[in-house]
Amino acid sequence: MSIGSAKLLGMEQLNYDICYHALKTRDHRFDGRFYTAVLTTGIFCRPVCPAVTPKRANVEFYPSAEAAIAHGFRPCLRCRPEAAPGSPASTGVQATVVRAVRLIEQGALQEGSIADLAGRLGVGDRHLRRIFKAHTGVTPQEHAKARRLLRARQLIVDSNLTMTEIADIAGFASLRRFNDAMKQAYGQAPTAFRRGIAQNTLKIPHTGDPFAPRNDDLILRLRARQPFDAEYLLAFFRARAIPGLETVRDRIYARGFRIGDGVGMMICHFSPDQSGVNVILRGPARAAVLEIGARVRRLFDLDADVPSITAQFSDDALLAPLITKRPGLRVPGCWDQFELAIRAVLGQQVSVAAARTLAGRLVQGYGDALPDDLTDGTGVTHLCAQPERLVGLDLIGIGLTRRRAQTVSDVIDMFADPRCDQKSDDALIAAMTAIKGIGPWTLNYFALRGLGDPDAFPAADLGILKASALGGGPDKAKALETLSESWRPWRAYAAQYLWSALEGE
Repeated sequence: MSIGSAKLLGMEQLNYDICYHALKTRDHRFDGRFYTAVLTTGIFCRPVCPAVTPKRANVEFYPSAEAAIAHGFRPCLRCRPEAAPGSPASTGVQATVVRAVRLIEQGALQEGSIADLAGRLGVGDRHLRRIFKAHTGVTPQEHAKARRLLRARQLIVDSNLTMTEIADIAGFASLRRFNDAMKQAYGQAPTAFRRGIAQNTLKIPHTGDPFAPRNDDLILRLRARQPFDAEYLLAFFRARAIPGLETVRDRIYARGFRIGDGVGMMICHFSPDQSGVNVILRGPARAAVLEIGARVRRLFDLDADVPSITAQFSDDALLAPLITKRPGLRVPGCWDQFELAIRAVLGQQVSVAAARTLAGRLVQGYGDALPDDLTDGTGVTHLCAQPERLVGLDLIGIGLTRRRAQTVSDVIDMFADPRCDQKSDDALIAAMTAIKGIGPWTLNYFALRGLGDPDAFPAADLGILKASALGGGPDKAKALETLSESWRPWRAYAAQYLWSALEGE
Protein backbone atom coordinates (compact mmCIF):
# COMPACT_ATOMS: atom_id res chain seq x y z
CA MET A 1 0.00 0.00 0.00
CA SER A 2 1.28 3.48 -0.79
CA ILE A 3 2.31 5.80 2.06
CA GLY A 4 -0.52 8.19 1.22
CA SER A 5 -3.12 5.47 1.45
CA ALA A 6 -1.70 4.20 4.72
CA LYS A 7 -1.99 7.64 6.28
CA LEU A 8 -5.39 8.25 4.79
CA LEU A 9 -6.78 5.01 6.18
CA GLY A 10 -5.48 5.31 9.72
CA MET A 11 -7.35 2.98 12.04
CA GLU A 12 -8.56 5.65 14.45
CA GLN A 13 -9.70 8.39 12.08
CA LEU A 14 -9.28 9.76 8.59
CA ASN A 15 -6.58 12.33 7.95
CA TYR A 16 -8.73 15.27 6.85
CA ASP A 17 -5.85 17.18 5.22
CA ILE A 18 -4.95 14.25 2.96
CA CYS A 19 -8.63 13.67 2.20
CA TYR A 20 -9.13 17.29 1.15
CA HIS A 21 -6.03 17.22 -1.05
CA ALA A 22 -7.32 14.04 -2.72
CA LEU A 23 -10.71 15.70 -3.15
CA LYS A 24 -9.17 18.68 -4.94
CA THR A 25 -7.23 16.45 -7.34
CA ARG A 26 -10.17 14.04 -7.88
CA ASP A 27 -7.68 11.19 -7.97
CA HIS A 28 -9.66 8.06 -8.85
CA ARG A 29 -7.37 5.93 -6.68
CA PHE A 30 -9.14 7.35 -3.64
CA ASP A 31 -12.60 6.46 -4.95
CA GLY A 32 -14.31 4.36 -2.30
CA ARG A 33 -11.65 5.06 0.35
CA PHE A 34 -13.51 7.99 1.88
CA TYR A 35 -16.64 10.09 1.40
CA THR A 36 -17.00 13.87 1.54
CA ALA A 37 -19.94 15.27 3.51
CA VAL A 38 -20.84 18.91 2.73
CA LEU A 39 -22.21 20.67 5.81
CA THR A 40 -24.00 23.41 3.89
CA THR A 41 -26.03 21.04 1.67
CA GLY A 42 -26.36 17.90 3.80
CA ILE A 43 -25.13 15.77 0.90
CA PHE A 44 -22.14 13.39 0.75
CA CYS A 45 -20.13 12.50 -2.36
CA ARG A 46 -17.34 10.35 -3.72
CA PRO A 47 -13.95 12.06 -4.12
CA VAL A 48 -14.35 11.79 -7.91
CA CYS A 49 -17.62 13.75 -7.96
CA PRO A 50 -17.59 16.38 -10.76
CA ALA A 51 -19.35 18.96 -8.55
CA VAL A 52 -17.53 22.17 -7.55
CA THR A 53 -15.08 21.49 -4.72
CA PRO A 54 -16.52 22.87 -1.46
CA LYS A 55 -14.49 24.99 0.92
CA ARG A 56 -12.37 23.17 3.47
CA ALA A 57 -14.38 24.60 6.39
CA ASN A 58 -17.61 23.22 4.94
CA VAL A 59 -16.71 19.53 4.71
CA GLU A 60 -16.30 16.50 6.90
CA PHE A 61 -15.00 13.10 5.83
CA TYR A 62 -16.27 9.59 6.56
CA PRO A 63 -14.69 6.18 5.94
CA SER A 64 -17.88 4.65 4.53
CA ALA A 65 -21.18 5.59 2.93
CA GLU A 66 -22.93 3.94 5.85
CA ALA A 67 -21.18 6.25 8.33
CA ALA A 68 -22.19 9.35 6.32
CA ILE A 69 -25.83 8.24 6.19
CA ALA A 70 -25.82 7.44 9.91
CA HIS A 71 -24.69 11.03 10.58
CA GLY A 72 -27.63 12.47 8.63
CA PHE A 73 -26.17 13.11 5.16
CA ARG A 74 -27.92 12.19 1.88
CA PRO A 75 -26.14 10.51 -1.05
CA CYS A 76 -25.29 12.71 -4.02
CA LEU A 77 -27.50 12.02 -7.05
CA ARG A 78 -24.68 13.00 -9.38
CA CYS A 79 -21.79 10.74 -8.36
CA ARG A 80 -23.92 8.00 -6.72
CA PRO A 81 -21.84 7.03 -3.66
CA GLU A 82 -23.54 3.63 -3.47
CA ALA A 83 -21.98 2.79 -6.85
CA ALA A 84 -18.45 3.48 -5.62
CA PRO A 85 -16.28 0.36 -5.58
CA GLY A 86 -16.69 -1.34 -2.21
CA SER A 87 -14.20 -0.30 0.41
CA PRO A 88 -15.50 -1.42 3.76
CA ALA A 89 -14.15 0.82 6.49
CA SER A 90 -12.77 -2.33 8.03
CA THR A 91 -10.05 -2.61 5.37
CA GLY A 92 -6.83 -3.39 7.17
CA VAL A 93 -8.39 -3.74 10.63
CA GLN A 94 -8.84 -6.81 12.70
CA ALA A 95 -10.38 -9.89 11.12
CA THR A 96 -13.45 -9.90 13.36
CA VAL A 97 -14.69 -6.58 11.98
CA VAL A 98 -13.85 -7.60 8.41
CA ARG A 99 -15.91 -10.77 8.78
CA ALA A 100 -18.73 -8.90 10.53
CA VAL A 101 -19.00 -6.47 7.60
CA ARG A 102 -19.03 -9.41 5.18
CA LEU A 103 -21.78 -11.24 7.08
CA ILE A 104 -23.91 -8.09 7.38
CA GLU A 105 -23.46 -7.61 3.64
CA GLN A 106 -24.88 -11.12 3.18
CA GLY A 107 -27.93 -10.30 5.31
CA ALA A 108 -26.92 -11.58 8.75
CA LEU A 109 -28.89 -8.89 10.58
CA GLN A 110 -31.96 -9.36 8.39
CA GLU A 111 -32.23 -12.96 9.55
CA GLY A 112 -30.83 -12.69 13.09
CA SER A 113 -29.84 -10.42 15.96
CA ILE A 114 -26.57 -8.81 17.03
CA ALA A 115 -26.19 -11.65 19.53
CA ASP A 116 -26.55 -14.18 16.70
CA LEU A 117 -23.95 -12.34 14.61
CA ALA A 118 -21.56 -12.12 17.56
CA GLY A 119 -22.02 -15.85 18.16
CA ARG A 120 -21.02 -16.64 14.57
CA LEU A 121 -17.92 -14.51 15.06
CA GLY A 122 -17.04 -16.10 18.40
CA VAL A 123 -17.19 -12.85 20.40
CA GLY A 124 -19.62 -11.21 22.81
CA ASP A 125 -22.25 -8.87 21.39
CA ARG A 126 -21.06 -5.98 23.57
CA HIS A 127 -17.49 -6.44 22.35
CA LEU A 128 -18.70 -6.60 18.74
CA ARG A 129 -20.58 -3.31 19.11
CA ARG A 130 -17.53 -1.64 20.61
CA ILE A 131 -14.97 -2.71 18.00
CA PHE A 132 -17.40 -2.20 15.12
CA LYS A 133 -18.11 1.37 16.20
CA ALA A 134 -14.39 2.03 16.75
CA HIS A 135 -13.40 0.90 13.27
CA THR A 136 -16.36 1.92 11.11
CA GLY A 137 -17.82 4.90 12.94
CA VAL A 138 -21.30 3.35 13.24
CA THR A 139 -22.99 0.49 15.09
CA PRO A 140 -23.70 -2.82 13.33
CA GLN A 141 -27.42 -1.94 13.23
CA GLU A 142 -26.74 1.49 11.70
CA HIS A 143 -24.43 -0.12 9.16
CA ALA A 144 -27.07 -2.70 8.23
CA LYS A 145 -29.81 -0.05 7.93
CA ALA A 146 -27.69 2.19 5.72
CA ARG A 147 -26.62 -0.83 3.70
CA ARG A 148 -30.26 -1.73 3.05
CA LEU A 149 -30.91 1.77 1.73
CA LEU A 150 -27.79 1.79 -0.43
CA ARG A 151 -28.48 -1.66 -1.83
CA ALA A 152 -32.12 -0.82 -2.46
CA ARG A 153 -31.14 2.22 -4.49
CA GLN A 154 -28.55 0.20 -6.38
CA LEU A 155 -31.17 -2.43 -7.23
CA ILE A 156 -33.54 0.31 -8.43
CA VAL A 157 -30.94 1.67 -10.82
CA ASP A 158 -28.98 -1.47 -11.70
CA SER A 159 -31.60 -4.22 -11.90
CA ASN A 160 -34.93 -4.91 -13.58
CA LEU A 161 -36.69 -5.85 -10.32
CA THR A 162 -40.04 -4.31 -9.42
CA MET A 163 -40.25 -1.95 -6.44
CA THR A 164 -42.16 -4.57 -4.46
CA GLU A 165 -39.43 -7.15 -5.11
CA ILE A 166 -36.72 -4.65 -4.15
CA ALA A 167 -38.48 -3.73 -0.90
CA ASP A 168 -38.74 -7.40 0.03
CA ILE A 169 -35.15 -8.29 -0.93
CA ALA A 170 -33.70 -5.24 0.83
CA GLY A 171 -35.40 -6.29 4.07
CA PHE A 172 -38.25 -3.79 4.43
CA ALA A 173 -41.41 -5.02 6.12
CA SER A 174 -43.68 -3.41 3.53
CA LEU A 175 -43.61 -1.35 0.36
CA ARG A 176 -44.91 1.64 2.32
CA ARG A 177 -42.02 1.48 4.81
CA PHE A 178 -39.63 1.11 1.89
CA ASN A 179 -41.02 4.22 0.21
CA ASP A 180 -40.92 6.21 3.45
CA ALA A 181 -37.33 5.18 4.24
CA MET A 182 -36.14 6.04 0.74
CA LYS A 183 -37.85 9.44 0.80
CA GLN A 184 -36.29 10.22 4.17
CA ALA A 185 -32.81 9.16 3.06
CA TYR A 186 -32.81 10.51 -0.50
CA GLY A 187 -35.47 13.20 -0.50
CA GLN A 188 -37.55 11.61 -3.27
CA ALA A 189 -39.59 8.54 -4.09
CA PRO A 190 -37.81 5.35 -5.26
CA THR A 191 -39.41 5.48 -8.71
CA ALA A 192 -37.67 8.81 -9.37
CA PHE A 193 -34.35 7.03 -9.71
CA ARG A 194 -35.52 5.10 -12.76
CA ARG A 195 -36.67 8.13 -14.71
CA GLY A 196 -34.29 8.97 -17.50
CA ILE A 197 -32.10 5.92 -16.96
CA ALA A 198 -30.94 4.38 -20.22
CA GLN A 199 -32.42 0.91 -19.85
CA ASN A 200 -30.09 -0.43 -22.52
CA THR A 201 -27.44 -0.57 -19.79
CA LEU A 202 -29.35 -3.57 -18.49
CA LYS A 203 -29.91 -5.20 -21.87
CA ILE A 204 -27.71 -7.83 -23.44
CA PRO A 205 -27.91 -8.37 -27.20
CA HIS A 206 -30.19 -11.33 -27.92
CA THR A 207 -28.41 -13.62 -30.34
CA GLY A 208 -30.75 -16.58 -30.03
CA ASP A 209 -28.28 -18.54 -27.94
CA PRO A 210 -28.98 -20.13 -24.54
CA PHE A 211 -26.88 -17.52 -22.76
CA ALA A 212 -29.22 -14.67 -23.73
CA PRO A 213 -31.72 -13.33 -21.15
CA ARG A 214 -35.27 -14.60 -21.01
CA ASN A 215 -38.28 -12.42 -20.33
CA ASP A 216 -38.57 -13.50 -16.69
CA ASP A 217 -34.84 -13.34 -15.87
CA LEU A 218 -33.50 -10.95 -13.27
CA ILE A 219 -30.60 -8.85 -14.58
CA LEU A 220 -28.14 -7.26 -12.19
CA ARG A 221 -25.51 -4.75 -13.29
CA LEU A 222 -22.23 -4.85 -11.32
CA ARG A 223 -19.69 -2.13 -12.01
CA ALA A 224 -15.96 -2.73 -11.69
CA ARG A 225 -13.34 -0.35 -10.33
CA GLN A 226 -11.20 0.73 -13.25
CA PRO A 227 -8.99 -0.42 -14.84
CA PHE A 228 -10.54 -3.87 -15.16
CA ASP A 229 -8.96 -6.67 -17.19
CA ALA A 230 -11.94 -8.90 -17.97
CA GLU A 231 -10.08 -10.70 -20.73
CA TYR A 232 -7.51 -12.17 -18.36
CA LEU A 233 -10.16 -13.19 -15.81
CA LEU A 234 -12.12 -15.10 -18.44
CA ALA A 235 -8.96 -16.81 -19.69
CA PHE A 236 -8.16 -17.86 -16.12
CA PHE A 237 -11.63 -19.32 -15.53
CA ARG A 238 -11.76 -20.91 -18.98
CA ALA A 239 -8.60 -22.90 -18.31
CA ARG A 240 -10.00 -24.16 -14.99
CA ALA A 241 -13.70 -24.57 -15.81
CA ILE A 242 -15.00 -27.86 -14.37
CA PRO A 243 -17.05 -29.77 -16.98
CA GLY A 244 -20.74 -29.74 -16.11
CA LEU A 245 -20.28 -27.18 -13.33
CA GLU A 246 -19.09 -24.15 -15.32
CA THR A 247 -19.09 -22.89 -18.88
CA VAL A 248 -16.88 -20.10 -20.26
CA ARG A 249 -17.51 -18.52 -23.66
CA ASP A 250 -16.58 -15.24 -25.32
CA ARG A 251 -17.20 -12.65 -22.56
CA ILE A 252 -19.42 -15.16 -20.70
CA TYR A 253 -19.04 -17.12 -17.46
CA ALA A 254 -21.97 -19.36 -16.45
CA ARG A 255 -22.66 -21.76 -13.59
CA GLY A 256 -25.41 -23.12 -11.38
CA PHE A 257 -25.51 -22.31 -7.69
CA ARG A 258 -27.20 -23.22 -4.44
CA ILE A 259 -28.06 -20.72 -1.70
CA GLY A 260 -29.84 -22.20 1.28
CA ASP A 261 -32.48 -24.57 -0.02
CA GLY A 262 -32.83 -22.86 -3.39
CA VAL A 263 -30.95 -23.43 -6.64
CA GLY A 264 -30.43 -21.13 -9.56
CA MET A 265 -28.45 -20.38 -12.68
CA MET A 266 -26.29 -17.34 -13.31
CA ILE A 267 -24.86 -16.17 -16.61
CA CYS A 268 -22.28 -13.40 -16.31
CA HIS A 269 -21.82 -11.22 -19.40
CA PHE A 270 -18.64 -9.12 -19.24
CA SER A 271 -19.22 -5.72 -20.82
CA PRO A 272 -17.28 -5.10 -24.06
CA ASP A 273 -16.04 -1.79 -22.63
CA GLN A 274 -14.63 -3.58 -19.53
CA SER A 275 -16.86 -1.48 -17.27
CA GLY A 276 -18.27 -4.42 -15.36
CA VAL A 277 -20.54 -7.46 -15.49
CA ASN A 278 -24.22 -7.97 -16.32
CA VAL A 279 -25.46 -10.96 -14.32
CA ILE A 280 -28.50 -12.90 -15.54
CA LEU A 281 -30.20 -14.78 -12.70
CA ARG A 282 -32.89 -17.41 -13.05
CA GLY A 283 -34.49 -19.92 -10.72
CA PRO A 284 -35.91 -19.61 -7.19
CA ALA A 285 -32.55 -18.77 -5.59
CA ARG A 286 -32.39 -15.51 -7.54
CA ALA A 287 -34.30 -13.93 -4.66
CA ALA A 288 -30.98 -13.92 -2.78
CA VAL A 289 -29.79 -11.24 -5.21
CA LEU A 290 -27.87 -9.25 -2.58
CA GLU A 291 -25.80 -12.24 -1.51
CA ILE A 292 -25.33 -13.28 -5.13
CA GLY A 293 -24.13 -9.79 -6.03
CA ALA A 294 -21.66 -9.79 -3.13
CA ARG A 295 -20.34 -13.22 -4.12
CA VAL A 296 -19.92 -12.26 -7.77
CA ARG A 297 -18.02 -9.13 -6.77
CA ARG A 298 -15.60 -11.30 -4.79
CA LEU A 299 -15.46 -13.97 -7.50
CA PHE A 300 -14.21 -11.43 -10.04
CA ASP A 301 -12.45 -9.11 -7.55
CA LEU A 302 -14.46 -6.17 -8.91
CA ASP A 303 -13.62 -3.82 -6.04
CA ALA A 304 -9.82 -4.02 -6.12
CA ASP A 305 -8.02 -0.68 -6.23
CA VAL A 306 -5.39 -2.01 -8.61
CA PRO A 307 -3.53 1.28 -9.28
CA SER A 308 -2.93 1.81 -5.56
CA ILE A 309 -1.90 -1.81 -5.10
CA THR A 310 0.49 -1.91 -8.04
CA ALA A 311 2.05 1.44 -7.11
CA GLN A 312 4.09 -0.57 -4.63
CA PHE A 313 5.50 -2.65 -7.51
CA SER A 314 6.21 0.24 -9.89
CA ASP A 315 9.99 0.09 -9.42
CA ASP A 316 10.22 -3.70 -9.18
CA ALA A 317 12.21 -5.10 -12.09
CA LEU A 318 10.31 -8.38 -12.08
CA LEU A 319 6.73 -7.07 -11.77
CA ALA A 320 6.77 -3.62 -13.40
CA PRO A 321 6.84 -4.91 -17.03
CA LEU A 322 3.91 -7.25 -16.27
CA ILE A 323 1.87 -4.42 -14.77
CA THR A 324 2.50 -2.27 -17.84
CA LYS A 325 1.18 -5.10 -20.01
CA ARG A 326 -1.95 -5.72 -17.91
CA PRO A 327 -2.70 -2.74 -15.63
CA GLY A 328 -6.14 -4.01 -14.55
CA LEU A 329 -5.31 -7.55 -13.46
CA ARG A 330 -7.48 -9.10 -10.73
CA VAL A 331 -7.14 -12.01 -8.33
CA PRO A 332 -9.87 -14.54 -9.21
CA GLY A 333 -11.88 -15.60 -6.18
CA CYS A 334 -14.33 -18.45 -5.71
CA TRP A 335 -18.06 -19.02 -5.50
CA ASP A 336 -17.85 -21.49 -2.62
CA GLN A 337 -15.01 -22.19 -0.16
CA PHE A 338 -15.60 -25.96 0.00
CA GLU A 339 -15.55 -26.17 -3.78
CA LEU A 340 -12.28 -24.23 -3.89
CA ALA A 341 -10.69 -26.36 -1.17
CA ILE A 342 -11.46 -29.53 -3.16
CA ARG A 343 -10.10 -27.91 -6.33
CA ALA A 344 -6.89 -27.00 -4.51
CA VAL A 345 -6.30 -30.52 -3.18
CA LEU A 346 -7.11 -32.12 -6.54
CA GLY A 347 -4.68 -29.70 -8.18
CA GLN A 348 -1.70 -30.74 -6.06
CA GLN A 349 1.23 -31.87 -8.21
CA VAL A 350 -0.86 -32.32 -11.36
CA SER A 351 -1.56 -30.17 -14.38
CA VAL A 352 -4.51 -27.76 -14.55
CA ALA A 353 -6.15 -30.02 -17.17
CA ALA A 354 -5.76 -33.11 -14.98
CA ALA A 355 -7.26 -31.30 -11.99
CA ARG A 356 -10.25 -30.28 -14.14
CA THR A 357 -10.80 -33.88 -15.19
CA LEU A 358 -10.76 -35.15 -11.61
CA ALA A 359 -13.09 -32.39 -10.41
CA GLY A 360 -15.44 -33.06 -13.34
CA ARG A 361 -15.74 -36.72 -12.35
CA LEU A 362 -16.58 -35.70 -8.79
CA VAL A 363 -19.26 -33.27 -10.00
CA GLN A 364 -20.81 -35.67 -12.49
CA GLY A 365 -20.74 -38.59 -10.07
CA TYR A 366 -22.03 -36.92 -6.91
CA GLY A 367 -23.30 -33.41 -7.67
CA ASP A 368 -27.03 -32.68 -7.88
CA ALA A 369 -28.38 -32.34 -11.42
CA LEU A 370 -29.86 -28.94 -12.29
CA PRO A 371 -33.33 -28.62 -13.84
CA ASP A 372 -33.19 -28.52 -17.65
CA ASP A 373 -35.40 -25.43 -17.78
CA LEU A 374 -32.66 -23.43 -16.03
CA THR A 375 -29.64 -24.62 -17.98
CA ASP A 376 -30.78 -26.05 -21.33
CA GLY A 377 -28.11 -25.60 -23.97
CA THR A 378 -25.53 -23.92 -21.71
CA GLY A 379 -23.41 -26.99 -20.94
CA VAL A 380 -24.02 -26.47 -17.23
CA THR A 381 -25.68 -29.61 -15.84
CA HIS A 382 -24.76 -30.07 -12.18
CA LEU A 383 -24.00 -28.35 -8.90
CA CYS A 384 -20.92 -29.06 -6.83
CA ALA A 385 -21.68 -31.90 -4.42
CA GLN A 386 -22.29 -30.76 -0.86
CA PRO A 387 -19.78 -32.05 1.71
CA GLU A 388 -22.49 -33.88 3.68
CA ARG A 389 -23.23 -36.06 0.65
CA LEU A 390 -19.60 -37.00 0.14
CA VAL A 391 -18.81 -38.08 3.71
CA GLY A 392 -17.64 -41.69 3.86
CA LEU A 393 -17.46 -42.26 0.10
CA ASP A 394 -14.53 -44.10 -1.49
CA LEU A 395 -13.12 -41.54 -3.92
CA ILE A 396 -10.37 -43.69 -5.40
CA GLY A 397 -12.72 -44.46 -8.28
CA ILE A 398 -12.44 -40.95 -9.75
CA GLY A 399 -8.71 -41.52 -10.36
CA LEU A 400 -7.09 -40.56 -7.06
CA THR A 401 -4.32 -42.38 -5.27
CA ARG A 402 -5.30 -43.80 -1.89
CA ARG A 403 -3.31 -41.11 -0.09
CA ARG A 404 -4.82 -38.27 -2.10
CA ALA A 405 -8.29 -39.73 -1.67
CA GLN A 406 -7.79 -39.73 2.10
CA THR A 407 -6.76 -36.07 2.05
CA VAL A 408 -9.87 -35.18 0.06
CA SER A 409 -12.00 -37.18 2.49
CA ASP A 410 -10.47 -35.33 5.44
CA VAL A 411 -11.28 -31.98 3.80
CA ILE A 412 -14.84 -33.18 3.21
CA ASP A 413 -15.20 -34.18 6.86
CA MET A 414 -13.93 -30.77 7.98
CA PHE A 415 -16.43 -28.83 5.86
CA ALA A 416 -19.28 -31.21 6.69
CA ASP A 417 -18.93 -30.32 10.37
CA PRO A 418 -21.68 -27.76 11.16
CA ARG A 419 -19.18 -25.79 13.24
CA CYS A 420 -17.01 -25.14 10.18
CA ASP A 421 -19.23 -22.24 9.09
CA GLN A 422 -18.43 -20.45 12.33
CA LYS A 423 -14.66 -20.68 11.96
CA SER A 424 -12.66 -17.53 11.35
CA ASP A 425 -10.30 -17.46 8.38
CA ASP A 426 -7.35 -18.16 10.67
CA ALA A 427 -9.15 -21.10 12.29
CA LEU A 428 -10.04 -22.48 8.87
CA ILE A 429 -6.41 -22.36 7.76
CA ALA A 430 -5.32 -23.98 11.04
CA ALA A 431 -7.83 -26.81 10.54
CA MET A 432 -6.62 -27.42 7.00
CA THR A 433 -2.97 -27.31 8.12
CA ALA A 434 -3.70 -30.22 10.46
CA ILE A 435 -4.86 -32.42 7.56
CA LYS A 436 -2.21 -34.83 6.32
CA GLY A 437 -1.35 -34.20 2.69
CA ILE A 438 -2.00 -30.46 2.73
CA GLY A 439 1.12 -28.34 2.50
CA PRO A 440 2.08 -24.68 2.03
CA TRP A 441 1.10 -24.55 -1.65
CA THR A 442 -2.45 -25.75 -1.02
CA LEU A 443 -2.87 -23.49 2.01
CA ASN A 444 -1.67 -20.41 0.14
CA TYR A 445 -3.75 -21.17 -2.93
CA PHE A 446 -6.85 -21.63 -0.77
CA ALA A 447 -6.12 -18.43 1.14
CA LEU A 448 -5.51 -16.52 -2.09
CA ARG A 449 -8.72 -17.56 -3.88
CA GLY A 450 -10.94 -19.04 -1.17
CA LEU A 451 -10.41 -16.45 1.55
CA GLY A 452 -9.46 -13.46 -0.60
CA ASP A 453 -6.25 -12.95 1.39
CA PRO A 454 -4.38 -10.17 -0.48
CA ASP A 455 -1.05 -11.29 0.97
CA ALA A 456 -1.25 -15.02 0.23
CA PHE A 457 1.68 -16.15 -1.91
CA PRO A 458 2.28 -19.76 -3.07
CA ALA A 459 6.02 -19.32 -3.57
CA ALA A 460 6.52 -23.01 -4.37
CA ASP A 461 4.09 -22.95 -7.30
CA LEU A 462 5.90 -24.22 -10.39
CA GLY A 463 4.25 -21.65 -12.64
CA ILE A 464 5.22 -18.76 -10.40
CA LEU A 465 8.81 -20.02 -10.15
CA LYS A 466 8.99 -20.41 -13.93
CA ALA A 467 7.65 -16.90 -14.48
CA SER A 468 10.09 -15.50 -11.95
CA ALA A 469 13.02 -17.15 -13.71
CA LEU A 470 11.84 -15.90 -17.11
CA GLY A 471 11.84 -12.36 -15.72
CA GLY A 472 15.31 -12.68 -14.22
CA GLY A 473 14.11 -13.43 -10.69
CA PRO A 474 14.76 -16.40 -8.36
CA ASP A 475 13.87 -19.91 -9.51
CA LYS A 476 13.84 -21.39 -6.00
CA ALA A 477 10.90 -21.10 -3.59
CA LYS A 478 12.94 -19.97 -0.59
CA ALA A 479 14.67 -17.18 -2.51
CA LEU A 480 11.37 -16.05 -4.08
CA GLU A 481 9.71 -16.05 -0.65
CA THR A 482 12.46 -13.73 0.58
CA LEU A 483 12.07 -11.42 -2.41
CA SER A 484 8.31 -11.34 -1.92
CA GLU A 485 8.69 -9.65 1.49
CA SER A 486 8.99 -6.35 -0.38
CA TRP A 487 5.60 -6.98 -2.02
CA ARG A 488 3.64 -7.21 1.24
CA PRO A 489 0.73 -6.84 1.86
CA TRP A 490 -0.27 -7.37 -1.80
CA ARG A 491 1.56 -10.58 -2.65
CA ALA A 492 -1.59 -12.24 -4.03
CA TYR A 493 -1.57 -9.65 -6.81
CA ALA A 494 2.14 -10.21 -7.36
CA ALA A 495 1.40 -13.93 -7.74
CA GLN A 496 -1.32 -13.20 -10.28
CA TYR A 497 1.00 -10.99 -12.30
CA LEU A 498 3.64 -13.71 -12.33
CA TRP A 499 1.09 -16.27 -13.53
CA SER A 500 0.07 -13.85 -16.28
CA ALA A 501 3.64 -13.94 -17.61
CA LEU A 502 3.04 -17.52 -18.77
CA GLU A 503 0.23 -16.60 -21.19
CA GLY A 504 0.53 -18.50 -24.45
CA GLU A 505 2.97 -21.06 -23.07
